[in-house]
Amino acid sequence: MFYRVDYALAVLLAGFLAGLLVSKTTENITPTRLARSYYVAVAMLLVMRTGVFAYITLGSRASFWSSLSGLFGDLLGLLFGALFGLAVRRKDARRFLSDPFVLKSLCMALAFTFALAGIGKAFSMSSMTDFFTQSGYSVPFLKFIVIAEIFGGIGLLLPWAILPALIGLTIDMFGAVLTHIHNGDPLNDSTGAIGMLIRLVALGILWNLREQNDESSPSTRRAILSVSAITIACLLVAVGGSAAVRHLGPSPTAMTAPASK
Repeated sequence: MFYRVDYALAVLLAGFLAGLLVSKTTENITPTRLARSYYVAVAMLLVMRTGVFAYITLGSRASFWSSLSGLFGDLLGLLFGALFGLAVRRKDARRFLSDPFVLKSLCMALAFTFALAGIGKAFSMSSMTDFFTQSGYSVPFLKFIVIAEIFGGIGLLLPWAILPALIGLTIDMFGAVLTHIHNGDPLNDSTGAIGMLIRLVALGILWNLREQNDESSPSTRRAILSVSAITIACLLVAVGGSAAVRHLGPSPTAMTAPASK
């Protein structure tokens, strides 16, 4: 609810500690059953958050509804942290974290978040256009980002498109952070992007660890190293891409110069 990096990280930590506290009582629950319960909890929160988002988008500007939307976002953050807290004491932690229902939950949560973010940008093009042009980007690039976030979210719901969607959205979030750094904005302006990067990287690792067959399932260390390498590559692409797009975007002179008669 409070748009700060330290608050967002505190929510994740609180969720982790809550999961850790109840992990003893869930040790005897099978991984699949626990994963299904987690899936249902995430799905219910997403339905409610989407309903509130739709109500706000259709015209409500009451602070109550905005606060309620933020509350649902915090609860999703708590659940994300709790997922790893629950796994700490389990002997089958890897099997639980890579269970199809857990992976579907994480994909679904990210998919809704990015799709709603893209739709939100589409419904506030005036303010987003001002921000993008002030950041040195063009309006067509803004439209590309809107489309990319919506379709990237949809891609997370399609098994064959999950990896490309993860890579594309990671580049997008690195680009958002780099844009705020370029503009000299405070770190808290990157709260949403940083939170999404944490979730994207975690999902990438767990997706690598999912059960396929004995020959193709990598070790935890290998999965972390491979995802870390891809993440660094995404950062480099974002650095080069943002610089290139900014170079091709409208110049500061063109943005501030009065229109000729």
